[in-house]
Amino acid sequence: MPSIQVDESTFHRLAARAATLNVTVEELVTPALQQVAAAEPANGHPTAPPGDLPNDQWTARFHQFLATPRSRADRYPPGFEADVSRESIYEGCGE
Repeated sequence: MPSIQVDESTFHRLAARAATLNVTVEELVTPALQQVAAAEPANGHPTAPPGDLPNDQWTARFHQFLATPRSRADRYPPGFEADVSRESIYEGCGE
């Protein structure tokens, strides 16, 4: 069977989590690995594994991300501004 290598501290955390759930490490990680292997491109962009990107790549992706909502700006009425304040988000919750 093929195998992969992970650093020791990650493996120990996985083993502890698996023990808590009363499953093997393999049973714990297999669904996540299958999800990564089956990932389809999202919004026309290939999905990448999580991790740190160099600053220039992160900045480029961030600007590309911001371009998506900006490209829809003509769909809103003139002068539209979304109220995304904490107060408006939680208005009516738990009062």
